[in-house]
Amino acid sequence: MYNLRGKYQDQLISPGHRVVMKKRNNEYVLQPVEHIPPDVIIPVSADNEREDLPVSDDFIRMAAWIFSDGIEHSDVICQPCKQKIEFLWLTKEACKQSAWLFKLSRRQAEIFLETCAALNGGKSKHKIIRAADEKKAEIIAAVAVLAGYKCSVKKTQNVWHVVLTRSKHDRILDIKKVRYRGVIWSVHTSNETVVAMRGSSVFITGNTPFTNVTLDMSVPSTLADMPVIIGGEPQNETYSDFQDEIEMFNCAFLKVLLEGDARGRVFTFPIPTYNITRDFRWESECAELLWKVTAKYGIPYFSNFINSDMRPEDARSMCCRLRLELDKLERRGGGLFGSSPMTGSIGVVTINMPRLGYLSRDEDEFLERLERLMVLARESLEIKRKVLERFTERDLYPYSKYYLSAVKERFGEYWKNHFSTVGLVGMNEACLNLLGENIASPDGIKFTLSVLNFMRSKLVEFQEETGNLYNLEATPAEGCSYRLALLDKERFPDIICANEESYKRGAEPFYTNSSQLPVNYTDDVFEALELQEEIQTKYTGGTVFHVYVGENITDGGVIKNLVRKICENFRIPYFTITPVFSICPSHGYLAGSQEKCPHCGRECEVYSRVVGYLRPVSQWNAGKQEEFKMRKTFRIS
Repeated sequence: MYNLRGKYQDQLISPGHRVVMKKRNNEYVLQPVEHIPPDVIIPVSADNEREDLPVSDDFIRMAAWIFSDGIEHSDVICQPCKQKIEFLWLTKEACKQSAWLFKLSRRQAEIFLETCAALNGGKSKHKIIRAADEKKAEIIAAVAVLAGYKCSVKKTQNVWHVVLTRSKHDRILDIKKVRYRGVIWSVHTSNETVVAMRGSSVFITGNTPFTNVTLDMSVPSTLADMPVIIGGEPQNETYSDFQDEIEMFNCAFLKVLLEGDARGRVFTFPIPTYNITRDFRWESECAELLWKVTAKYGIPYFSNFINSDMRPEDARSMCCRLRLELDKLERRGGGLFGSSPMTGSIGVVTINMPRLGYLSRDEDEFLERLERLMVLARESLEIKRKVLERFTERDLYPYSKYYLSAVKERFGEYWKNHFSTVGLVGMNEACLNLLGENIASPDGIKFTLSVLNFMRSKLVEFQEETGNLYNLEATPAEGCSYRLALLDKERFPDIICANEESYKRGAEPFYTNSSQLPVNYTDDVFEALELQEEIQTKYTGGTVFHVYVGENITDGGVIKNLVRKICENFRIPYFTITPVFSICPSHGYLAGSQEKCPHCGRECEVYSRVVGYLRPVSQWNAGKQEEFKMRKTFRIS
């Protein structure tokens, strides 16, 4: 866990959680906690745009008075019937439990707090409200958030003091890793930010959900003749009768992506994966929108079902199989991040290939070391599978338990249809350290293919030994490509990293993702595709080829022709086309890499795909930022 501390803050946040922070240009961004600098400004008060509840201001003042002093049931007995009902609703216990307080508008919340302060306040430059118990203090703090206050709660003897100020921000001065044993809450809200309180302080935090959706442009042949189901009952209509609705949904979805949010920012999630099949409608209205979205932002992934070894039905049949064969590796389906229904991965162990290349004298020793690490990976994943199964049995994953109940009935285990995944990072640097050549050389390609085939054969052995599914993934490695390079350089200073020359001049080190080409190898996209084609087809757990383009492509037809040429001429299973673009806080979307807005001169955020998803380059870790500087973009004409 990460402990974020300041003068008034003491937050405990799980790894990977995104923190709301304020940038120098006064914009708010969501930044992974691992990348938060030690001196950072965070918001501690929020806007409340709710309309007034249909109650009078005097009623709210009365509620605050009763909340502060309370009415006993004996006070109610002598009241007239109409007032009796109202007063019963406003007794001490009712006020402490009334959810209506949390629905007040900003103005009404202010009235409630002003009344409480007049009755139970203290004299101070800040507004202080005293509470007789912790529950009341928490309610006051929650209403204070609705009124736009920064608040903290302190206990003196047996009295709780809620301190309110109009400060909008706090400063985090220190961040450190701590060990934690206990419950972690995963909260989801409509805009993925949440107001939280830990200890005595309130703060705002958030976590954008990492979501992937897989979409078709036409009714898949495997579903075309199946009856649709409404309310659990099969209907006379089949899925083939709903082509118009498919196009309606796709067009609406793509139009929203094309427009961006209110400030012209890109929607980074969900990540859509579009299936390119032999019957793909290349000239449809939806397809035209797809090319425009790709040219502008580079959001979609493309699954190649035309010329790869994947089949469209694989993405939908996993949940229906009675038993997957364990003597061969199955594809998980769904692209790099997605999964077919009722399946997925319980976890990924990524193997540090450059260190193996550095420590090994020859290819045989490399494979021996690799085998030992793969056995460790298997043991780790088998332990995790048992723990995950036990947690599910104990209702710690209630939604997954319900969703996977059919798998449990069939196999006796909830996670039996899920894969244990082994991945790799830095195969290019493994070749450099062991062979003295990069992965694009004939010897580099030959060695890489032999390593991947070896890993595939070991994973088949693991399946037969454990009875569980295993697959091989080209790990995205957004973080470990930098972290592992940094650790290796500390321990083995002469190990070769991806940017060795720049590293010698003071740059941060990084490793090349999985078995990709060096990021500055070529600007010819078809040369890169030819060099990667056979390598990429070896992965069964997910892989992707990124077509990074520097210029803004305004003609959607160029994107269409490129996608079609890749799908019809190469066996690459998944790929993206990623332009570079910028976002101005005032003028929104700008084509290309622009640090300053040409219209107003304000600082812009430059966006590209860090690996799997789009993020501002300024938010990447130091290693990935060095990679971005080295990237050679492909020429597209």
